[in-house]
Order: sequence, then structure tokens, then C-alpha cells
Amino acid sequence: MGKYEIVIIGAGPAGLRCAEILASSGKTVIVLEKNKVIGPKVCGGGITYKGLKELGIPNSLFQRKFKKVDVHTKLQDSKVETGEIFIATISRTDLGQWMAKKAKKAGAIIKSNSEVEKINEEFVTLKDKEEIHYDYLVGADGATSIVRKYLGLKMDNFLQAFQYIIPKKCQKMELFSDIEKFGNAYLWIFPYKNSVSVGTGWDSSNKIKQPALNISHKEIRKNFDEFCKKRFNLKKAKFEAFMINYDYKGHEFKNKFLVGDAGGFASGLTGEGMYFAIKSGEDVARKILNKNYKYQYIPHMLEAKKIQENLLRSTEINPTISKVEAEIMNLILKVKTFDKSIFNYLD
Repeated sequence: MGKYEIVIIGAGPAGLRCAEILASSGKTVIVLEKNKVIGPKVCGGGITYKGLKELGIPNSLFQRKFKKVDVHTKLQDSKVETGEIFIATISRTDLGQWMAKKAKKAGAIIKSNSEVEKINEEFVTLKDKEEIHYDYLVGADGATSIVRKYLGLKMDNFLQAFQYIIPKKCQKMELFSDIEKFGNAYLWIFPYKNSVSVGTGWDSSNKIKQPALNISHKEIRKNFDEFCKKRFNLKKAKFEAFMINYDYKGHEFKNKFLVGDAGGFASGLTGEGMYFAIKSGEDVARKILNKNYKYQYIPHMLEAKKIQENLLRSTEINPTISKVEAEIMNLILKVKTFDKSIFNYLD
């Protein structure tokens, strides 16, 4: 039986950043990770403007960086260009290992292969029946968070995403919008050093009628496979599926907190969550250290999420409106009225 001031469940970016800040302030912190290896997660691995500027991630960790992205809609093609690098790809394994090293150096204990089976008001119980007591509990354990379930919070709004990891070098980062084939989700091509992630998904919010925009999940998957087969050799490709929780229902519950995907901090529009995860972990750590701390990042993130998810809802009204919105956005990009400040609302 152990006792720590803070128990963090989940060694993803949110949990590790939270642990680093708390441990560096002298708190006793343990991070419990159910997987054997820290870092790996099924994810497209794209990180945009604010993440590149504010997170302090070393250049050596980025797989590829881009100054432009090709955007394709049904009627036109355009390029997003800002004159500087504004989007990159990163390996979640590399990111996780780097963040874990920083957290350990600060004094946090990270315990892998430690799945939490039960939570009560004083301690958590691991699958091997070990009990670990806490003063504060932080749920950083992703979309299917056991802490979120313990708090009685349902997950009504989430994205279902899937991708192929293909062992092929690609030069261009590309985004595709085709309402008839993929609904209101975009299809991405994210190049890495020696491979490429090609993926898409759909919104599984309970606020929309299923199938959304008159296209079923099975049809989206079928169209996605057809797209990939035309452009890539899938014989050695690895197929992956994952869930993204964007259903924010609070993050502070007395001595318990939710960060990252567990708190629903991901973007419902773009699916990106790394910046939101790290900054929510940072904010919560500072709140635990000082009960009078005013959240610095979370209010902005919630504002950005509201804008994004209102736009998401507007694209789900009917196929015609969705097509028009996609073409208008692409036209804006095409006539060069794009400004990099838009990424303040995409991160």
C-alpha cells in the first residue's frame, strides 16, 4: 500500500506534463500507466501552430515539418501557405518518452503495466490488488477514462477515427473534403520520415441523426479503403482505429481533475488534441499547487472548442450546406485571405 499526494492515471502528454510540474514543486507524484511502454498511441500525429510555438518540443522529435498543406474539395484545389513552418508530424512514442524523461527528472514516479481497476474516495486499486492512496486524483487516461466514469460523466460526443500507416515516403501533406464520400470529416495524408498516415473518421455525437448527412459509417469506411487502394499499396500497411473524446463536462471536481481526452478537451472539428492535452495538464497542476490560481489556458481552449464545435454542428445540417461550406472555405484559402492566426482556434 502506497501513499502519494497526487495520483495521476494515464501517462499520455496531459498526465506527464501535469506530473512534471507537480514533482518539480516538491509534491509526491505517481503516474499509473496500464500499458507496458510509455508513449505509443493510435493517433494521426499532426500538431499545428500553437503546439509548435508554445510546447517547447525539441526539433529532433518532429518527423516532418511543413510550410504548406494542399487542400482538396470536390470543385477546387488550394494551398495553405504562411511563409513559415506551421504544421508538423510527430511520433507519439518519441513524444511520450521525452515527456516521461522530463517528469522523472523532476521527481515523479512513473509506473507502467499498472492498470487501475477501481477507484474510491481515498485510494485507487490496481489490477494486481495493490492500493495507492491519494490527496488529489488526476484522470489523464484518455477517451475511455476510468476516472471520468467514476465521476459519473457520460461521453455523448466523440469522434470515431481510423487510419492506415503505410511504409512509404510522401512529400506533401494533404487534406481532402468530399461530403458525398466521407461526410463532414476530412481525410488526411500526414507524411512521416519513412511512412505516411492516411486517415479519416466520423462524428458519433448523440446530437446528430444517424447516419449523418445520409452516409453511414460502413459507407465511409468503404470509400476510404477505395481511396487508399487507388493511391497506395496497402499490402504492408497497418490499419488502426481510435476514439477521440470531445465531450467536455467539467475538469475540476473537488480533489479530482480531468485533463486531455479524459476531460473531453480534444477538438470536435479537427480531432487534434495534443496541445489541449498538454496545456490542460499544466493548468490543473498549477491549480493543485495553488487553489487561488486562475486557469490560464483552459478558458481559451473552451472558447476555441465552442467555435469549432458550432462550426461542426453547422456542417451536419444537410449535405448541400456542408458542400457549400467546404467550397467557401477552400475558396478563401485559394484567394490567399488565409492568415496563420486562424490556428489560434484550430489548436
